[in-house]
Amino acid sequence: MQKKTKIGVVGCGGFCRGNHIPNLLNNPGVELKSLCDLKTEGLETFNVPVVTTDMEKLFADPELQGIVCATKPDARREIMELALKYRKPLFVEKPLCWGEEQTMETVELMRDFNDFLFVGFNRQFSPLMTDAKKFYQHYCTTGNTTIVCRIVGEAIIWPPSHYNAVINLKESTIIHEVTHIFQLLNFFTGTFPLSVNTSGGGNVDNIITLEYPNDVTAVIIAGDNGSVGFPKEYLEINGNYTTIAGYNFTELEVTGNDGRFERRRYPYAVGKDTFTTSHAEMEEKLRAFRFSITPEERAYGYYYDRQVHVDKGHAQEMEEFRKLAAGEVKHSPIDLFAGAAANIIAYRALQSHTEGRRISLDLKTLFR
Repeated sequence: MQKKTKIGVVGCGGFCRGNHIPNLLNNPGVELKSLCDLKTEGLETFNVPVVTTDMEKLFADPELQGIVCATKPDARREIMELALKYRKPLFVEKPLCWGEEQTMETVELMRDFNDFLFVGFNRQFSPLMTDAKKFYQHYCTTGNTTIVCRIVGEAIIWPPSHYNAVINLKESTIIHEVTHIFQLLNFFTGTFPLSVNTSGGGNVDNIITLEYPNDVTAVIIAGDNGSVGFPKEYLEINGNYTTIAGYNFTELEVTGNDGRFERRRYPYAVGKDTFTTSHAEMEEKLRAFRFSITPEERAYGYYYDRQVHVDKGHAQEMEEFRKLAAGEVKHSPIDLFAGAAANIIAYRALQSHTEGRRISLDLKTLFR
């Protein structure tokens, strides 16, 4: 029987309690030994042996092989320093940190720990995106390629704290959300963009264009002015007379230049029920969910138990971190430089909007 990898978690807020902790508990190769948060109320329900407010206690535990950090971005410097001190592989939720200056400081701090720092961009681990990249590599390696990514949510039903942070305090969905897409595009193309141009609202609701090497152009439609009754995410790749279309992690269609047509469907859940249907049927469930949200749920900002849950790769992301913590792989699949690159692209995208012009990028030189 395979020995389980012992993991601890620092920062157990709502997202972590709804995603990382359940995924770690459900992973047969993981023993979730410790949870740490400033507020420990409710953590006892997970039946984890150690619950504490002392995060150094986790890092100092010789049994723990890796730490998952899901704190707010501006609270991670001390945690990274502890990872260095105790030489523990560290998973850091995206974005890597807050602010361009802090990003570059983090690069210098963690440069020699690059192999053991895993930045939490989950989408490349989703089954749909894994398959889409294989088709991209097979078909779209010559000629002009265009990629369209949609990531549009609905701000009015966010939890009040998140709404205030993004809409009123202007923390920007380009940082909170679109960094996911920057990293995903880097994953597909295997490189960094050469330029970025942003038009729209700046803080929210934008169209962002990126030019990549090898005649690849990507357009991101990003916003918070849509409806969650419509699929939040969509991917379309056109290149070498081939189209690859991904519908909200539930259905992938490929029409190849060799006459091949393929459709793949991926499971999603609504409550305790699991479905594998067309994206059109999934959309019907999205609409039913959206218009069932009560005013009380909107005021509280919690309705996740009933929404449509698609596989964005969160569970596989934790399995990939387990492999790193266990020493089964020698290099992080999304390392310090990949995480920092997504951050820098985001801040350059904001600069582009502020200055009203396209901004050139030279990320490979930046990280030397």
